[in-house]
Amino acid sequence: MSRGGIIPVSSTQDTAGPIARTVEDAAKMLDAIAGYDPNDPVTARGVGNTVRYAGFLDTEGLRGSRVGVLESFFGTGPEHQEVNAAVRGAIEMMEERGAITVSIGDLIDPDALARELSVHAHEYANLLNGYLATLGPEAPVGSLEEIVRSGRHDPSIAGFFQSALTSTDDVAGYHERLAGRTRLEDMVLGIMAEHRLDALVFPHQRRLVAPIGDDQMERNGILGAATGFPSITLPAGFSRPAGSAPIGVPIGIEFLGRPWAESTLVKLAYAFEQATKYRRPPVSVPPLPLR
Repeated sequence: MSRGGIIPVSSTQDTAGPIARTVEDAAKMLDAIAGYDPNDPVTARGVGNTVRYAGFLDTEGLRGSRVGVLESFFGTGPEHQEVNAAVRGAIEMMEERGAITVSIGDLIDPDALARELSVHAHEYANLLNGYLATLGPEAPVGSLEEIVRSGRHDPSIAGFFQSALTSTDDVAGYHERLAGRTRLEDMVLGIMAEHRLDALVFPHQRRLVAPIGDDQMERNGILGAATGFPSITLPAGFSRPAGSAPIGVPIGIEFLGRPWAESTLVKLAYAFEQATKYRRPPVSVPPLPLR
């Protein structure tokens, strides 16, 4: 956190949003934070596009909806089977609740998105250096380069820091990635228009979430990051219990919609949540009342 806000890794593809126990809580939080903030100029784009999101909490919100299933966002190896089973089961439940699902083939490669369209490394150094400059001469460091030289950072992010330092001057590569992101936006909107879809759905991560400290692999959230389109992630079930995960590892399903379609996502997600009740409170802390 910075003084007065968040330092994004990328101003192009990072978006802050509510994290909550329920869709209702998330919608109410979104109602509270949506709107114009003069300290965050990009929020001016939302003027005239925001609504009261809590007004879209509809238990029948899946009925009659059209949802595209991104088949290429499922894994095919044995390490993917628990995620696949949970998310496929969740999709079947959506159909039982009146959703029409449309299978979308291998049109988008999630690994290629992360490899070719991410601009984190190109933007991070300048963003961090700009923040550090606001701290004045008393700041212990003044740039990302000084942080790297000091060695005072977790080894797990050393590779990213080095990439950020070397990518800052890659102007041609940066603009090529930005152009690729625009092409991806057009492709996704084209898919949704052709099939008359309200949302796309897919596993949030193709394999089970790794323990803290291990690399998180095969994450699909890059689609929302690379397009900037709104998305919402909900529990789709749990893996088998294990010693380090007594209630199992949570498995997420992601809904992605068109620009300014947060209200549609709230409606779909709330109906999904109320029909499944997949969420389980963690065993490490006492459960908190929902009201």
